Amino acid sequence: MAALFNYSCNNIVTASLPGAYANLFGSPTVGSGDGPQGINTIHCNGATEGVYLPNVAISINGNGLILGAGFNVTAFGSGGTGLYAIGSNLGLTAVISLVLGADGSLQVVSTNSSGAPTVLASSASGTFTFGNRHEVEFVISAFSSAGTATVYLDGVPVANLINVAVSNLASLQDGATIHSVLSGCTNQEVSSGFQPQATPIVMDSTYAFDTSGSFCNAPVGPAISVPMIPNAPGQESTWAPNGAALGWECISEIPPDGDTTYISSDTPTQEEACALSPPVGISGVYCVSVISDQRQDTSGGGRTIELGLGNGTTRSYGSAWGLGTTYAMNTTPFSENPFTSSAWTLGAMTGLQVSAKLAS
Repeated sequence: MAALFNYSCNNIVTASLPGAYANLFGSPTVGSGDGPQGINTIHCNGATEGVYLPNVAISINGNGLILGAGFNVTAFGSGGTGLYAIGSNLGLTAVISLVLGADGSLQVVSTNSSGAPTVLASSASGTFTFGNRHEVEFVISAFSSAGTATVYLDGVPVANLINVAVSNLASLQDGATIHSVLSGCTNQEVSSGFQPQATPIVMDSTYAFDTSGSFCNAPVGPAISVPMIPNAPGQESTWAPNGAALGWECISEIPPDGDTTYISSDTPTQEEACALSPPVGISGVYCVSVISDQRQDTSGGGRTIELGLGNGTTRSYGSAWGLGTTYAMNTTPFSENPFTSSAWTLGAMTGLQVSAKLAS
């Protein structure tokens, strides 16, 4: 496993983030025309509005973590604002953060159990230019007492922010498993010198990798996430369409439209597969993720679903997701091509299908 999360925020609903995005700090809103593809951005305010990334789960003394996203930040007058805060567990103390200073410096900041921040290292002023999109990657080597942090800007390690020693990586507020990553604001308690500033932040193409596996285990540099949308029937078509004639027509909306159009099944092992539109504007592929907005209406509960990919001959699925009675968004990433057990290539996007299976 390397890719924990790879998502372009295509399905974010303004001020009401479903499923994996339910734990938000404030109410981010959607940008409809200012991301690389126009539909894959979220807006944060830099101080009280951010979003928690889903699916991140790394044990203390286990693997490291690689976070990446495109950021465009509006200049502000003083202090600093957060790009990433790791390990907060919805609280205010014992976190490690990447902070953007008003002078354009990037700062690795550690906050102790009392909420007191310490700048462990800082880049030169002007490192980050405001008003321009930059790919910012924050790398934790391991969540242990010997762990370090490194920051990459547009694919290049940032001077003074390479292998920064971070002594509290094994004692973050999350505890034995690191799962909370807040992006787009800082929720740490800080002194006046580091008080988070309200300033527009536009994020796109967020991802999280761990450092295991053969693929998606290192910083990737400048990258964007692009949507591939269901556009025709696939190999399997056993779920019932609701609100449209064909299954793929029921699940091609961005954002999803809830119970207006959807596919449904009450028979375990039934599958639905759809052909996909080709990716646009990319020259290579690091990871493929399947994103689904889903719920159950079985009163007894216990339904689970698997999300997967197909090649027209067979399908490959990830782990099962438990379903609740309200719509929740889940993502299953594929670090490698499951049909060749090798790295993804752009050519492998031709004929790729998306699939879902009712597991139980």
